[in-house]
Amino acid sequence: AQNAAEVQRGDDLGGRPRAGVRGALAPARERFSTETYENLRAALALVFGTESMVVFRDVLRLSERKARKVKSWAIRALVHAALRDSKA
Repeated sequence: AQNAAEVQRGDDLGGRPRAGVRGALAPARERFSTETYENLRAALALVFGTESMVVFRDVLRLSERKARKVKSWAIRALVHAALRDSKA
């Protein structure tokens, strides 16, 4: 089982090995202030985690297809907000 620090770092998301949030953000790291980068990483870990699919499917009763669309939308919205915050 992963602890909260591992999830926040993005080392392993959703219980499966992945490049993680850190790896995904690496090419654009310099575009974010330190605080914004840390906030974005933490927020994306929530979206990528398996718990988000539990909420989408079991709580919100979304189809898998709709859940993935909402997840993609949330990721884009978070990245756009982080880019705006970094320019401020």
